[in-house]
Amino acid sequence: MSNGRALVVTPDGEGNGLESALEDAGYRVTMVDRTTTAVARAASGSFDCVITGWANDDGLDFLEAIETVDETVPTIVYEDGESISADAIEAADRFVSRNGTGTHDRLLTEVGTVTSEPFEPPQDISGHEPDPEEIVRAIEDAPIGISLSDASLSDDPLVYINDAWEDITGYDREFTLGRNPRFLQGPATDAETKAAVGNAIANDDPITVEIRNYRRDGTPFWNELTVAPVHDDEGEVAHYVGFQNDVSDRKTAETLAEKRATKLAEERQSLKRLLEHVHGLLNEVTEILFTERERDAIVQQVCEAVGNDEAFPACWFGSTPTTGNTLDLEASTGLPDPVDSPLELTALPDPVEEAIESGDVATCRVRECPGEALNPAAVGARRLAIIPVSYGRKDYGVLGVYGDRGGTLDSREQQLLASIGNMIGSRLNAIDVQRVISADQVIEVEIAITDETFPLSAVASKLGTDVEYVGLTRGKDADTGELFCTTADDTLRDEVTELPFVEDVRTITDSDDGTTFAMTVDSITPFDELAEYGASITELHAHPERAVLTIELPPSYEVRSILDLLEADYEQVALRSRTDRDNQVRTTLDKSSILEERLTDRQLTALEAAHMNGYFEWPRPTDGSAIADTMGITRQTFHQHLRAAERKLVETFVDPASTDGPS
Repeated sequence: MSNGRALVVTPDGEGNGLESALEDAGYRVTMVDRTTTAVARAASGSFDCVITGWANDDGLDFLEAIETVDETVPTIVYEDGESISADAIEAADRFVSRNGTGTHDRLLTEVGTVTSEPFEPPQDISGHEPDPEEIVRAIEDAPIGISLSDASLSDDPLVYINDAWEDITGYDREFTLGRNPRFLQGPATDAETKAAVGNAIANDDPITVEIRNYRRDGTPFWNELTVAPVHDDEGEVAHYVGFQNDVSDRKTAETLAEKRATKLAEERQSLKRLLEHVHGLLNEVTEILFTERERDAIVQQVCEAVGNDEAFPACWFGSTPTTGNTLDLEASTGLPDPVDSPLELTALPDPVEEAIESGDVATCRVRECPGEALNPAAVGARRLAIIPVSYGRKDYGVLGVYGDRGGTLDSREQQLLASIGNMIGSRLNAIDVQRVISADQVIEVEIAITDETFPLSAVASKLGTDVEYVGLTRGKDADTGELFCTTADDTLRDEVTELPFVEDVRTITDSDDGTTFAMTVDSITPFDELAEYGASITELHAHPERAVLTIELPPSYEVRSILDLLEADYEQVALRSRTDRDNQVRTTLDKSSILEERLTDRQLTALEAAHMNGYFEWPRPTDGSAIADTMGITRQTFHQHLRAAERKLVETFVDPASTDGPS
């Protein structure tokens, strides 16, 4: 192939003699100074190589864009040793340093290598020169518009146009000839471009521009216009020749590329801002949650941490009582005036109630955010986001965050704030659990569940006898675990494994006094939900049709929330009694609140296995080796887990202060 085509993009659009060097070597060269223009040109697929003088981070983006529009075209980075991105060099097919002498020769060698286009010698064309009629015919049939205007006449009127000129503009010869072609201009034609064309004609200089013109039907199009003087034998300008090419499709592609580049820059800025928030805000919130142990202090300091970010002018935290019709404002920062609490939900912006009901982040813009109180307009903000604060099924409240400039509270920032909401919910739950352990008084409630689908009632039905709950351990999957139970029967029936939620069952002890067994289950509902609410099961007796639970709650808890939780899963739930009483020392029955907080899975399993096998009785009916075998571990490992569990239990019951820090 001869006459290979090279697309060259350099910051200055000149290339320091590069264009001449390539043309002398027989290449047809297209020079551009913008990467967006180069991408649009490369999309045509008509180039044999792309040479770029952009080797910084923008150059990397350019090379990736070139590969997207034409993955077959080879690319060459031609740059000096300064500001070169290693990633850009690696992304290109070749790199030629512009330092030193002989750089053009080195570049031409690489161009020849990547294009693999040896040039054939020119043919002898003697006797094949076109005659004037053939030249006229070529001009008439040319695919671009060609025109001639007479410089000797006033206002340089058109005296010739070819067929393509008529096709491009929609104007026929009868209308066009005798007029200056400025009638193609319209309201969106750039004044500076018009002036540049006028100055070039006045100075008898050739010029090429891209100008907005209009067809006869009023349709705008982009015209790549070249105007050049034609001199007579005396050297005087006799005509001006014009070449017109409709480049609307290319301009559209360039505009799209520029918009994408702008959007990419905005995305990068947004990501940078988000990372700054992640680094600063998350660290600050984490520090608050780690050091503070009181709910009021946590929610107030979190509000202040969020409000201290320049993008978030105000923040508040509120909770909804059992009635669900009002919002109690517990903490705030940045609000212009004190807010009387509680607030009716109907008087608040719609996203507040939406987030409470759905459990998902809800947002609104200021013009779409009606409400008498906590409206974004009240703090001079543009947007409001409501972030649920929960742990499992336990809802602690919502966090209201305001954004004061465009781009804030976008989807990624909403995800960040949602993570903060989950972190707060997890910490508040841990405080509730600790409160149950250390409170001087607790609420003891007895609840009856009459529903044969309740897990232990289903087990009791299979066994044909009552079942007593001992405890549970979680599996590696948070939804699975082992339920430990006892029954007065001395035989465990295999029919238990027929229950859909039971994967396996194993006997721990079997005697005349009854059987203790463990069931591997694929769901630990409702035990995990009760634990998430800070509830501690102290006793649970299950009959084939009914189960009776005794639960302890912190004194500040509303019993209604626990009943709502159970009623969501079971048909008949009844509160049998509610008693405020002094807290008691916990036993191993309180695994939902104590053991899950303090012990690892292995430590808890070792402790349960030791207890179930009578390891703490004297004389011991079994030794550590036998228990270790049931767990599939060595005796030494069993004793290590057991000693660690015993130490943590002693710290919890005897020295509660020792449980404040990490263990």
